[in-house]
Amino acid sequence: MEKTVKLRAYSEDAKNPAAPEKPVDEKFLDLAMKDAQIEEERSRSLEHLKTIVQLRESLKQEQAKTVEIARKAAELEAKVKGSNEQEANELAKKTAQLEAEKSRSIEYMRMIEQLRESLDQEQASVAEMAGKLAELEARAGDIPALEAKVLELTNTLGKIAAIATAVKPG
Repeated sequence: MEKTVKLRAYSEDAKNPAAPEKPVDEKFLDLAMKDAQIEEERSRSLEHLKTIVQLRESLKQEQAKTVEIARKAAELEAKVKGSNEQEANELAKKTAQLEAEKSRSIEYMRMIEQLRESLDQEQASVAEMAGKLAELEARAGDIPALEAKVLELTNTLGKIAAIATAVKPG
């Protein structure tokens, strides 16, 4: 980008004939100064142009870095999303397993409760039967005594029958 310096072909003094003309040396010095200013502006423009080129190159490099960073960020985001989905799936599986185990545990608790009730009933039944058995055993111990009494009563009855037959009027 070059700058153009506009110089007038005639100075205002030239337009005004009444104004005194500058000597040639002064014009030459002015012209030399203008040339120096032009060279200085060209030099600055060239420096600015170089800076612009460098900045454009830096911008391209930064844009390339930004694209690379964006690509890496997208890859990482995809990995994180995949990892999150995998963890969510695993968590869902673990939750389902936990719920199944919980259901089984509740079922087992019910079975244990039923079995305890059955055991209590069986123990009560066994205790009742043990009581009856003890009673029967106690009665069984009385059987020989009862047999002896029955025998004694039978003998007594036989004697009574014999006396009754002997006393019968006949």
